[in-house]
Amino acid sequence: MKIALVDDERIYLDEMQKLCLEFAAQHTIQPEIFRFSSSEDFLKSWQPGFYSIIFLDIFMKNGNGIETAQKLREGNDNSLLVFLTSSSDFMPDAFSCHAFDYILKPITRSRVFQVLLDAQKLLPGNSRYIEVNSNRQNIPVFLSDIQSAATDAHYLDIHLKDGSLVRTRMTASEFLKLTGEDCRFLVINKGLILNMDYIFNMENNSCIMTDGSRFPLRIRKAKELALTFRQYQFSQLRQEQKNKGWNT
Repeated sequence: MKIALVDDERIYLDEMQKLCLEFAAQHTIQPEIFRFSSSEDFLKSWQPGFYSIIFLDIFMKNGNGIETAQKLREGNDNSLLVFLTSSSDFMPDAFSCHAFDYILKPITRSRVFQVLLDAQKLLPGNSRYIEVNSNRQNIPVFLSDIQSAATDAHYLDIHLKDGSLVRTRMTASEFLKLTGEDCRFLVINKGLILNMDYIFNMENNSCIMTDGSRFPLRIRKAKELALTFRQYQFSQLRQEQKNKGWNT
């Protein structure tokens, strides 16, 4: 997750960076944080779509946050915009730029965490990871890289998109808890978990993956599982359309 912090007061840059890093550590997110003390400095290095979320101060000595946001939208930037402000009077102008949210100063931990949590639900999950112990080593595994996970006695075999396998001592329920009950992971049979981002279709009580592999569905829950998959597909499509709509 690439986060831009744009504020002309160092105290707020420091506080926002600290809170973003704290949130990332608690939610197994690998962040990249970029700090800017003015809109001018930010725009010099800005590229459309580079940042996942941009925290932008409205009132700055050398640049207006609203005008900066308008330039981003004119440049077809779909990044989530969160305004930092000491007053809510400018919110109508802020939301005309399709702002995602705003945070009133002085900022609080609970407010920043809530905004980041809401943003996390909208952003692609490519930056989220878990740490598992394999061969006496703690290995970071990105959730987006996991295709499937299957139990084998007291172990869990985690299959990654590059064809590699990570074997760890863990139950299926422990794995799901570690992912934060991430909605992309679906238990299709006893001890068998699939990442729905890699499911191509479900038919004839089988789950067909994008690489052509097949897994058996629990027969009694085949219809329920197929419905869950369709709902997930729809939610992902709707989210993609919503994200594209930030600049319309």
